[in-house]
Amino acid sequence: MKTTIRLLAIFSTILILFPSCKKDNGFEKTELGFSFKHCTTNQNSPKANGGDIIFGQMKILLNNKELIFSNYGKPDRLFVIDKNAKVGSIDEFLTTLHLGDSAIMVAPADSVAKYLNNVVAKPSDKVYFYLSVTQIISVSELSTHEAEKLRNQQKEEEALTEFVLAKYEKAVKKESGLFYVNIYEGQGAKAEYGKKMVVNYTVTDTAGTILDSNVEEVAIKGNIKTPQKHYAPFEFTLGDDGLIAGWSEGISYMRAGGHAKLVVPSRLAYGELGFHSIGPNTPLVFDIYLLKVLDE
Repeated sequence: MKTTIRLLAIFSTILILFPSCKKDNGFEKTELGFSFKHCTTNQNSPKANGGDIIFGQMKILLNNKELIFSNYGKPDRLFVIDKNAKVGSIDEFLTTLHLGDSAIMVAPADSVAKYLNNVVAKPSDKVYFYLSVTQIISVSELSTHEAEKLRNQQKEEEALTEFVLAKYEKAVKKESGLFYVNIYEGQGAKAEYGKKMVVNYTVTDTAGTILDSNVEEVAIKGNIKTPQKHYAPFEFTLGDDGLIAGWSEGISYMRAGGHAKLVVPSRLAYGELGFHSIGPNTPLVFDIYLLKVLDE
C-alpha cells in the first residue's frame, strides 16, 4: 500500500502504519479464502476476545486499488467480534490482535459484502483491509465508556458555547456543532470538495495558546518554530480523508480571498486521543485565510 506523509504539523494524519509490512509475503491463508498478516504486534498489550469492540483506523480497498472506505486520522469503531467466530474467518483473526497492533486482511469480495457499501464487485475481486488498533473495549465497558463520552461532550459543548458567545458575536453554529465566524467574505472561487485549496492557517486552543501555524512569524511568536518545517502556504484537496472533519467543513463555507475562524469541538477534531501537542478532548480555534481555490 502506498501511503504518503505530509510533513505539515498537525495535518499529517495520514499515517504510514505498515513500514515493515511487505504486501507480497508473509500472509497466512485460510480454507475460507482469507489471507491475514500481522504488521506490528504488541504482545504485552491487552488482546481482543470474542464479543469485544475494536476501535482504530482502517482503509478498505477493492483489489488493493479502489478506495472503498477510510477513517485515517479519525479513529472509530471498526468491528464487533463475533463470539462464535468460524475457524479461518475475519472474526477469528481479530481475536489475535492486541492494542497497538496493525495488520492486513484480504478477503474475497462476495464474503465481505457487508463492508462494501453497495460497491459493485465480482466474486473474484479481493477486498484489502489495512487497520491499526487504537482501543479494545468489551461490551460491558462500552456502555459505560459511551455514557462517559456523552457526558464529556455535553460539558464541552456548554463551555464552548460560553466561550464563543463571549468572544465571537458573529459566530454561526452549524448542525455539526462547528462554530463558523466569517471575518470577511472572499470574492474569488467558492471552496468545493475535490478542489485544491491553498491556505494560511494558525490553530490555538481556547486559552489562546498557539499550537501550530504555517506562517513563520506566527510560529516564532508562539515559540513553536522548528527548523524541520517549511513555512509556506498549505495546499490540500478539500475532503481529503487525512484532514479533520471540522477543518474540511469550515473551509467549505469560504471563498478564495476570505478570512474565517473555525471553533471546532474535539469530536470534530482529534477526539479522545489527541494528536502530538494537542491533548485529548481539546476543542480548537482555527484562523484561516483561503488564498486560492484551484481546479485539480
